[in-house]
Amino acid sequence: MLWSRISLSHLREQHTRCPAPPNPILLECAGGASCFTDAAHSTASFEPSPPRPTPPHPIPNRYAQELKDLGKVLAAQQGSEDVAHLNKIVLWQRSCTAGGLLTAAVAPNPLTMFALAAGCMTRWTIVAHHVCHGGFDKCDTGGRYNRFSFGVGSLYRRCTDWLDWMLVEAWNVEHNQLHHYCLGEDKDPDLVERNLKLIRDLPTWMLPLKYAVTFFMMCTWKWYYYSPNTFKMLKLHQHRREGKPTPWTAEEQEAPCVVGSWMTPWYGKFFTNVEFFGRVLGPFFAVRFLLLPALCTALYVGAYQLLGGSAPVAEVARSAYMSSLINFFFGELLTNAWSFLNIATNHCGDDLYRFEGHAAPRSPSFYLRQVTSSVNFTTGTDFGDFCHGWLNYQIEHHLWPDLSMRSYQKAQPLVEAICKKHGVPYVQHNVWWRLKKTVDIIVGNNSMRRYPAEYNRVADMVE
Repeated sequence: MLWSRISLSHLREQHTRCPAPPNPILLECAGGASCFTDAAHSTASFEPSPPRPTPPHPIPNRYAQELKDLGKVLAAQQGSEDVAHLNKIVLWQRSCTAGGLLTAAVAPNPLTMFALAAGCMTRWTIVAHHVCHGGFDKCDTGGRYNRFSFGVGSLYRRCTDWLDWMLVEAWNVEHNQLHHYCLGEDKDPDLVERNLKLIRDLPTWMLPLKYAVTFFMMCTWKWYYYSPNTFKMLKLHQHRREGKPTPWTAEEQEAPCVVGSWMTPWYGKFFTNVEFFGRVLGPFFAVRFLLLPALCTALYVGAYQLLGGSAPVAEVARSAYMSSLINFFFGELLTNAWSFLNIATNHCGDDLYRFEGHAAPRSPSFYLRQVTSSVNFTTGTDFGDFCHGWLNYQIEHHLWPDLSMRSYQKAQPLVEAICKKHGVPYVQHNVWWRLKKTVDIIVGNNSMRRYPAEYNRVADMVE
């Protein structure tokens, strides 16, 4: 594919000013074709980095322009190779799910639980995440992977495309709109430090309890917090679009919503129990913990009889069903914890920033915030990226949400070089180190940095 005329001359200039990182970079090959070098990819150390410098002030206009130009080049290069890469990742995801289903009724075992957890997590964090952002809208996928149809519009599409605890339409509002374009602000619904203020404010002598509650949330957060909170944001969004007056205060709108909170007298009622449990949680629960265990049991009993087993069918079926339930139950705990490890740690730590005011999309302030309030993990190989749910390119993803997974692999070393050139802090750590930093924020051991309000570019600030 030919390079865009936006040839990234700024990156060539960068390479003369500072050494290029030892990562794969885009090169212009013979005949004008772009190629992706197979050099060593970026890695992230487990140990903490040196103290993080303060972001540049004032924000260089050239910094934002170079990122915009790079985004245009990456978007122009997307095509059949990105679709082939998506199909490969989908095959890996489906293989994990199939492996878990085919072995669930045999006996409770960690391999089955791991396979079920991996299939569920990667269907969300890799496939649905990038498709719902429009990462493949301009690629030829036969209409299969388009954000305007993927998982939305009917229960059938939700079940066939992406069935999880969250309603797809709700997640699109909460994540794609509010989180991405209000990152690190008070209106960011995923602001861990604010959402868990209740735990942070507990006295120090209750630290063991804080850790215990944090562990519980890690294993249950998708259905306990994320499902009701995304649905709440969808209801607020629909309320505004209908032009209705908002009966809730700003604090009530920003307060996190967990299962049962709307049943208390001091919390706003944004939806009914019937609507939430029937429309949002119900379908996933019915499929995951009723239909699939029954299907696994039926397959196992059928195979057992086909192979000439002599034990009573009722006894075999009972054992197979219990094994299936146990595997699905612990697989659910594992996929919650695994996704928490890859998601909650992306924008949390004492080296990341919170902001006052709202920056206009694609303004210099916007691009600065996406980098300084995000962190990457170890990057560079499809298998490693798969295990991270492709959330290890969080900086690049927040700069251009509507690109493919493969584009983020190509972009990572180039973005790092641009940030280094303009003095913008670029953080990359091992995911386990980021988990420690996140837990320290949750329990109140540390706090996030505050970006000085006087550093805000007035021209970039909007209501």
